[in-house]
Amino acid sequence: MNMFGIDMNWSIWPIWQIGVLDMIDILVVAVVVYFALRLMRGTRAEQMLIGLAVLFLIYELARMFGLLTVEWMFSQFFSAFIIILVVLFQHEIRRGLMRVAVNPLAPAAKPMEDMVEHLVESANALVHRGWGGLIVIERDTGLKHLMESGVEMEIALRSDVIQTLFCPKAPMHDGAVVVRHGANGACIIAARVLLPLVEADALPGGFGTRHRAGVGISEESDALVVIISEERGEIHLAEEGQLSAAMDSEQLRKELKKRLQVQSFQWGSKHA
Repeated sequence: MNMFGIDMNWSIWPIWQIGVLDMIDILVVAVVVYFALRLMRGTRAEQMLIGLAVLFLIYELARMFGLLTVEWMFSQFFSAFIIILVVLFQHEIRRGLMRVAVNPLAPAAKPMEDMVEHLVESANALVHRGWGGLIVIERDTGLKHLMESGVEMEIALRSDVIQTLFCPKAPMHDGAVVVRHGANGACIIAARVLLPLVEADALPGGFGTRHRAGVGISEESDALVVIISEERGEIHLAEEGQLSAAMDSEQLRKELKKRLQVQSFQWGSKHA
């Protein structure tokens, strides 16, 4: 015991002893929280999460100052918190579960230069003709459940084929075209595909159904979507629920190469 009357033989170290299982437990929780926040970054879920944090702060202040009615009201709200989370974040939860199901050890197909060039050429051709288009590039998350709403096919990706499909007089110009890169290169695997729509207030005014559909499928999967506006004559990219600014052919080429290469790199593929 020292001059202050504190027993120096007593140690708080046993309280802070952490075993291997504890470290694994903390690491797993940290990884889950990290990927959950990354999944919600830049989406409407991020704003809703901030709103929930504000409500929780109001609840704690009500308890602190003894506001019984406010405390009771918020306690009823938080008693069904799990159900509220599922309702509010249903799109993010669905997208996260779909990504968890992807096998990270599966070899990723390397994005080829010809695929990017065909996409750029197709987008420019549609803009030149004044036609709209919606091209969905399938990546790790499979889109088989969506293709059942359209016409499945297997045709090599070429600009003339894209123009034929999106010609306003063609029977399959409505909906989206789904593109996949496989062992034999890029090919069109479905046309006239119906896509889920994002809510109208999620996009600025002036964007129509085609843009809502492109952003909607990018929210629910890791697909990269090329959107060609018929009215505006603009090209946009949609990814992870976000719509890019209008871009020209060089910007589109650069963004396609960057985003497709990043996707393959994340799964450990090797590039020359």
